[in-house]
Amino acid sequence: MQRLINKENIYRGLVAGLVLIQLLELVVPLKLTILDACFAIGVTILGISSLSRSFQIATLIFFVAGLGLLSTTGVTLASVATAIVSMVDIVVLLVVMQLFLIPVTVGNYQTAVEKFMQDHVHGPKQTYTFVMLVTHLLSSILSMGTVAIVLSILSDSIKRQVKDSVHFSATAVTRAFTLGTLWAPGTATIFLISSVTKVSWTRLFIPCLILGVLGLVLAYVMEHNQAYMQVTLTTVNQDVQRKNGTHASLLELVLAVAALLMLSFVLMENKVASSMDSVTLAGLLIVLIWTGLLSFKRGNKMAVFNPILKKAATSYWHQGIASGASLAPFFVGIGTFTYGFQHSTISTQLTTTLTPLFSHLGWWLVLLIPIIVVLVSLIGIHPLASVALIGKVIMAMHISLSPLLIALSLNIGSVAAYMLSPFAGIVMIVATLLNVGPGTVSIRWNWKFCSVFLLTSLIGAVLLNLVF
Repeated sequence: MQRLINKENIYRGLVAGLVLIQLLELVVPLKLTILDACFAIGVTILGISSLSRSFQIATLIFFVAGLGLLSTTGVTLASVATAIVSMVDIVVLLVVMQLFLIPVTVGNYQTAVEKFMQDHVHGPKQTYTFVMLVTHLLSSILSMGTVAIVLSILSDSIKRQVKDSVHFSATAVTRAFTLGTLWAPGTATIFLISSVTKVSWTRLFIPCLILGVLGLVLAYVMEHNQAYMQVTLTTVNQDVQRKNGTHASLLELVLAVAALLMLSFVLMENKVASSMDSVTLAGLLIVLIWTGLLSFKRGNKMAVFNPILKKAATSYWHQGIASGASLAPFFVGIGTFTYGFQHSTISTQLTTTLTPLFSHLGWWLVLLIPIIVVLVSLIGIHPLASVALIGKVIMAMHISLSPLLIALSLNIGSVAAYMLSPFAGIVMIVATLLNVGPGTVSIRWNWKFCSVFLLTSLIGAVLLNLVF
């Protein structure tokens, strides 16, 4: 009994409670805000110790500042609870998206990716394209878990194809992953920006997807003439290629992502739930259907399937939930702040003071927004924090720029910040796995690409704003 009742299991249980409350509110006409807030506070207290020092400080500052801002117009139990849970739906979304690790593991898709690469991808240029596409695809459903999966299953193949595999892997993975945050439902950025700017995910998705594809093409163009892209080290032995166990088709992985996006759009268009709740519900349904289809596909081999499913589910309980909710305390803090700011007297005063200045900047503000996000990230402030704060301040001013253009500008800035900041999670993970300095991965190897991407994507954003 003591093994079951411990800090880790209580924490996972509270996170699971947030998910259940969110799903329950979709089908039962009850307001469970106060109960939801109690679970969120529990998750924050138990989970804040696992955050980095900078995130701990930011979470506490945002939480206290949010309550302080809220007090300027009067604090009630209902208002505090609403502020605390205002961004909990992002946490729920990320926790549910981690469920995709179950069918990915059960179907042995890691082997499918590696086998496809060995059979059909030859030479550094094809390998670079393939690594980016796989990373970009997986990031849409697996978030940070993508990095470890790609680098672990493809590292040997990359080393056989490329002379400088560390440089090659770092640029391919960081660029493909961060470009995925532009549109992917498995990441938090686009939904945070949607929440701050009030631009729906359905309206953001197509322009952001186009910018993501533009970024992938730009990344390949800027790298294909590098020295290591001209060198093929060894030819993969065909006998080695065939030593793979039973696995599903790579096409099924692509279809699962497409099904997730399509079902999300259907739920949103039929107003079944909000944007984030629709993606959460779609993700849960796709995981259940996908896992069920894999069990039928195994036919009479249930004796083999059940242990694999149990192992995958156990792994989700021990690692997946914690991974999905890794930033839960931060979202409670930043949610409290943004709600408090929106409902404070300081918001009105700040708006009155800054509106003339920002209005005078006009279209220059589109360029200024991402530059501020990047500069702030270089001193250690996470892009999510700067995006939320800058976006909330600008949107409160009701300036003449389109909300969509502001949202795209914030999104582009966050992508550049994720790549350029040595403190960004993606950079630190890649640097650790490849045994290289974070500054080398971020600034030395990515600054040129980020500069070009920033300019081209902002031009693209202006044009897309005219269409969408």
